Amino acid sequence: MGLPAIPRGHRLRGAEKEAFAQAAAAAYVGKKASIRAIAAESGRSFNAIHRALTQQHVALRPRGGPHRHPQKKGTGTS
Repeated sequence: MGLPAIPRGHRLRGAEKEAFAQAAAAAYVGKKASIRAIAAESGRSFNAIHRALTQQHVALRPRGGPHRHPQKKGTGTS
């Protein structure tokens, strides 16, 4: 994904914080990376990545995959 690895305990500020948030948003939107994958690669927490994405006004994808509930019989139109 090309995200910088941030040392544990390092606080991002100013331009460094903005650049990281933009890189995380690009990975999430452009490369369809998950928040957990971005967190693992960068060394930041899930919440830190979630916060960075929301501050960048990124529309977050819904949780989970497709629903596995079968369609109920008799609900279709005939």
